[in-house]
Amino acid sequence: MQLNGPPIYSLTLKNAINPHALTVAPHTSLVEVLHRMARVRSSCPVNGENGLPEVEENGESSQQERLKRASCVLVMEASQLVGIFTERDIVRLIAAGMDLKSVNVADVMSHPVVTLTQSDAQDIFSALSILRHHRIRHLPILSQQGQLIGMLTPGSIRASMQPANLLTRLWSVADVMTTQVIHAPSTASVLNLAQLMAEYRVSCVVITRMEEQRLNIENSLTLHSGVRTPYFLVPVGIVTEGDVVEFQALELNLSQLQAQDVMSTPLFCLGPDESLWVAHQEMQRRHVRRLVVAGNQGELLGIVSQTSLLQVLDPTEMYGVIEALQQAVDERTSELRQTNEQLQREITFRVKAEEELQKAHDDLKRQVEERTAELQAANALLKKDIVKRQQVEEALRKSEAQLREQANQLAFALHELQRTQAQLIQTEKMSSLGQLVAGVAHEINNPVSFIHGNLPYASQYVRDLLQLVYLYQQHYPQSIPAIQAQAEAIDLNFLLEDLPKLLASMQLGAERIRQIVLSLRNFSRLDQAEMKPVDLHEGIDSTLLILQNRLKVRAGHPGILVIKEYGDLPPVECYAGQMNQVFMNILSNAIDAVDESENLKRRQQIQQYVDEVEHRLGTIRIRTELLNAEWVAIRIADNGPGISETVLSKLFDPFYTTKPPGKGTGLGLSISYQIVVEKHGGQLKCFSTLGDGTEFAIEIPIRQKNK
Repeated sequence: MQLNGPPIYSLTLKNAINPHALTVAPHTSLVEVLHRMARVRSSCPVNGENGLPEVEENGESSQQERLKRASCVLVMEASQLVGIFTERDIVRLIAAGMDLKSVNVADVMSHPVVTLTQSDAQDIFSALSILRHHRIRHLPILSQQGQLIGMLTPGSIRASMQPANLLTRLWSVADVMTTQVIHAPSTASVLNLAQLMAEYRVSCVVITRMEEQRLNIENSLTLHSGVRTPYFLVPVGIVTEGDVVEFQALELNLSQLQAQDVMSTPLFCLGPDESLWVAHQEMQRRHVRRLVVAGNQGELLGIVSQTSLLQVLDPTEMYGVIEALQQAVDERTSELRQTNEQLQREITFRVKAEEELQKAHDDLKRQVEERTAELQAANALLKKDIVKRQQVEEALRKSEAQLREQANQLAFALHELQRTQAQLIQTEKMSSLGQLVAGVAHEINNPVSFIHGNLPYASQYVRDLLQLVYLYQQHYPQSIPAIQAQAEAIDLNFLLEDLPKLLASMQLGAERIRQIVLSLRNFSRLDQAEMKPVDLHEGIDSTLLILQNRLKVRAGHPGILVIKEYGDLPPVECYAGQMNQVFMNILSNAIDAVDESENLKRRQQIQQYVDEVEHRLGTIRIRTELLNAEWVAIRIADNGPGISETVLSKLFDPFYTTKPPGKGTGLGLSISYQIVVEKHGGQLKCFSTLGDGTEFAIEIPIRQKNK
C-alpha cells in the first residue's frame, strides 16, 4: 500500500536481523556448548529488549557483547548451517535424564533447520508467518548463496518495528496473554520444573503459593490441566529455560535444588487492563522476555511474552491503522493551512488597528497635557481650601473626642446601674425564694412530724393485731363459715404479708419528706443571715437535693451521675445562704453543660459507648479538700462540651450568657464571683478545654479576718 507522503516505516528484514550469532562445530561436546551459553549469560549484563548488541562509543560491539545476545547456538560445518541447538533442547535433555558429558552437539541438534532466504520478496510478515507456523523462536537468515547472515527472533522483530507501538497502544494485555500458565509450588525441584517445561513446551514455570482464603477465582488452574479450582493462586517467582541452563552449567544437583532458592523474585506483575505498550516498556526496562499477569487481588491470570506482543502485528490491521493516521495527518494539515490563512488576515487587521491606536495615542497625549495644566491650576486652589478644611476638622475632632469621652462615661454609668439593678432584683428573688422555701418547709414540717411520729405506734399496733390473728389461726383452725368467707374475700394471707410492708414504705416516705424539708431549711438559711461557722458539705447536699429532679433518670434523659469526694473539712465562717446560692449557680450550669453534651451525642448518633460508667452518663464530680490550715477548696467538675477561650475570657462578666433567650440572665456566675471574692475574700476560677469538660474551683478562708 502506497500512501501520499513518505513511508512511515520499512517492512524489510534488514533492521530486524541480529548479525551476531553464537556458532559451534558439529563435533563440539554438549558440555562445552552448555558452558559457552551459560558463561555468556552469567558474565555479561542481560541483553537489551530489542535483542540486538549494544554499540560502544566507537560504533562497534565487543565479541562478548555480541555473544550475550544469543539464546541458542548454530551448528556450522564448512560455512554451511547444519543444525540448531536452543535452550529448550537443553531443558528437554535435562528432563529426560540424559548424561550430557558424553554427547556431541551434532547428536542432539535440530536438523534440518527452518531458515529464511533474504530477498526483496521477503518482509517482516513473512518471517512472522514462519515463526508462528513452526512454533519456533529462532529463525536463521541465509543469503541467496546459502551463507549465514544472522538470526531473527521475536525480540529483534519487535524492536525493529517501532511504528508497531501504534498498535500496542490499542491492544490490552488481556487480548494476547496466555491463560494456560504452567505453575508449581516453591518446594518443587529445578528438575521437576525442567520436566514441566519439556512436557508442555514452555519457556518458563511460574512459582505460586495458595492463599488460605478460598476465593472463586475464574482463572485459577491446577498444575497439569485447565480445570477451574476454587483456590487462590498468587505468583511469587519465575524460573526460565535460561535459568535451568545456567544451573546445569554450574553442575548443580537439579533434583535437590528447590525453586524457592533460585527463582527470580520479587515478581513484577501486570494487570489485564494494561496496554501492550506498557508491557513493551516494562520488558525493555526490566530486561526480561515475559511478564506475569495478575488480578486485582494478586491472583494468577496469565502470562505475556515477546511472542504474545507480536500477535497484534497483522499486516491488514497495520495498513488500516497507518492509512487512518495518514488521513488524520492530511486533515490536520488542511486545518493548519486554514488557520494560517486566518492568522495572516488577523495580522493585517492588527497592523491597521495599531496604526489607528498610535494616532489615538498621540491625540490623547495632547489632550492629557492640556488637561494637566488645568488640573495644576485647580490643584493650587484646592490646597488652599484643604488647609482651611484641616483647621476646621481639627476643631471638630477635639469636640468629638470630648463628646465621646462623655458618652463612654454615661454608658459605663448606665451599665453599672443596670448591673446593680439586676443584682438587686436577683438578690430580692433569692431572698423571696428563701422566705417561701422556709415557709413551705415550716408548713409541711408540722403534719409530716405528726405522721412520722405516729407511724411507729401504728406499726406496733398492726404487729400486735397480726400476732393476735395468728394466734386465733393456730388455736381455732376451724372457724365458722362467715369468718372463712370474709377471710377469703379480703385475701387474709396477702393482707398479713403486705400490711407490714405497706407501713414500712409509709414510714420510709415520711422520713424522705422530713429530709427534704430539712434540706430546704438548710438551703434557705434564713436563721443564719450572719456570718458564722457552717458545714459546707451540708449546704452542697441540700443544693443537690433541690436539684434532684434534674439529676435523676427520666424519659429521654439518661440521668446525671454525681460523684462526691468530700474531704475532712472544718466548719468554715461564711454567709451560708449566699454560699448555697453559689453552689446552686455552678451546679445548675454544670447540669446544663452535661445536658448539652448528651444532646450533642444523640444528634451525632454515636454507635459505641465507652466501657466506664462515667463516660456513658453525664457526670458531675464534687471534691472538697483542706488546702492548708487557713484555706479550703471546693471543686465542681463536669464532663460537658467544655468552654472555648473566647467564652472563658468573658465568663464572669455581668449579663454575658451563651444560653438561648429565656434560659439564662448572665448574672449567676457574676453574682457568684462577687459572693466568693468580694464578700468572702476568696477566689473563684474556671478551668476548661473545649471538648474536655469544665471545672470551677472555689477557694475561701476558714476564718474571716475582717468581720
